[in-house]
Amino acid sequence: MSDVTEKVADTINVVVDKAREYGEIARLHALIKAEEAKKQEYYYRLGRKYYELYRDAPASDLMEYMNKLIAADEKISDYREDLKVASAKEEASNGSEAEDATEE
Repeated sequence: MSDVTEKVADTINVVVDKAREYGEIARLHALIKAEEAKKQEYYYRLGRKYYELYRDAPASDLMEYMNKLIAADEKISDYREDLKVASAKEEASNGSEAEDATEE
């Protein structure tokens, strides 16, 4: 029985050691992912700061990206204007429907 108990104990120790290894591997993967996420955030902030500082005079090799950002800003501005017009029409339409309902 002693041999069986010893083999079971050895097996349990191997399983526990493997679990620790996998736990350490998972922990390290999580730490790497967290640092990569931080890095992405820093890239975003760096790019945004550069855009704010050098929008009107970017380095020539970054001009393509600046033009794309400027075009996107212009589209967003146009969409916001369209949204204001659509919202005003919606409000006017709802207001006239309310007047029609009160007149009846």
